[in-house]
Amino acid sequence: MTSDEYAAAWNALERELVSFLETFEAIHENLRLGDVKESQAQLVAAVGATFRRFEHEFAPLVPPEEFKDRHQRLCAAVSEFGKSCNLFLAPPNRDWTLAFLYSSRAFCAGLHQLYELREFMPLADAHFLTPGAEAPRAAARPAAAAPAGLIQRERNDSRSDHTLYIPEDYSPQRPMPLIVALHGGYGQGSEYVWTWMRSARSRRWALLAPKSWGNTWEMTLNSSDARSVLTMIDEVAREYPIDPARVYLSGLSDGGIFTYILGLEHHERFRGIAPVAGALHLAADPLLRAGRGKDTPIFVVHGVHDFIFPVTFTRQTTELLRGIGYNVKYDELPEWGHAFPYSINERLVAPWLDSLPDKRS
Repeated sequence: MTSDEYAAAWNALERELVSFLETFEAIHENLRLGDVKESQAQLVAAVGATFRRFEHEFAPLVPPEEFKDRHQRLCAAVSEFGKSCNLFLAPPNRDWTLAFLYSSRAFCAGLHQLYELREFMPLADAHFLTPGAEAPRAAARPAAAAPAGLIQRERNDSRSDHTLYIPEDYSPQRPMPLIVALHGGYGQGSEYVWTWMRSARSRRWALLAPKSWGNTWEMTLNSSDARSVLTMIDEVAREYPIDPARVYLSGLSDGGIFTYILGLEHHERFRGIAPVAGALHLAADPLLRAGRGKDTPIFVVHGVHDFIFPVTFTRQTTELLRGIGYNVKYDELPEWGHAFPYSINERLVAPWLDSLPDKRS
C-alpha cells in the first residue's frame, strides 16, 4: 500500500469520525430518558456503516512503515467509539442507564486517544476547538517546566484523582485562568473534562476536572471533597502560572449542587461560580444566613425538562438568592433536560465567566 493510498483511507475515516463525534455529543446533550429509542434511531442514521467499514476495511490495512504507530493508535480510539456506540444502542430497559454509563466511559476513552493524534488529524484537531479559534501549539519552555496537554493524576492521601488540561503553548510568564469543572453523580473527571475542553483550549485556560472521593460529592460543609478540590487547586497553582484572581468553578447535576456548597463556603477562592442543572442543598443554609459569598457572581443554568431537579425548585432558589442579596444571573433553557452540557458550557457558561472582571478590577 502506498503512502498516498493510506493517507486517503485515513482522511476518509477522519471525516466519518468527526461526523460521529458531533452527532453523539448532540445526542448526549439532548438526551431524555423517555426518548431513548428516538435518540438511538438518530445515532443509527448518522453512523450508518462507519464502524463496520472500519473493522472490515481500515483496521486490517498494512500501512507504510511511517504510519504503523499512528495506525495502531487510531484503531484503538475507533474501537472505543464503536464500543460506546454499541452500548448506547442496547435495549432501553431498566438496565439501559448502566449501559449508558459504560457507553460514556468508552466514548471519553476514545476522545483521550484521539486527542493525542490531533497533530495528524486537522478535522479532529478543529473539533477540539470552538469555531474560529486557533489551536495552541507546543511552545519552547525550560527543560524543567511542568508538562502541558492532557494529564491524568492518580489519587493520593490528600486528594482524589483528577484530569488536568494545560494549554500546550502556556508560558511560565503568562498567568492563566483556571476553570474547575465538577462531574455529576457516578461520573468521572476524565469524562466531564470533555464538556469543557473546547472552551478551555480555545481560550488558553487551564482546566481541572476532579473526581469525587466517592460515587458523588459529599454534600456537607468542611467536607473531604472540599479539602480534596482545594488541595488540587493549590497543587496546580504551585506548578503552573495560575492567576488567582481568575479561578472559576462550575459543575453539572450533583456537581452543580457541590458548586453552590464549595463556591459559597470558600468564596474567596473563586471569581464566579456556575451550577448547571443542580440544586441548592440544605447544607448551604448556614452559609446563606451568614451572607457568605455575596460578592461572588453566580450563574444558574437549568432546563425546563429537567427530570432530576424540577425547574420550579430552581426558579424558587434563584428568587431566594436574589431576595437575600446574592448576585445571580439565571438562564432557563426551554428545550433542555438533564444531560451533558457541551454546547451549554461553550455558548453560555464560558462566555459569562470570561466576562467577569478579575478581583483586582
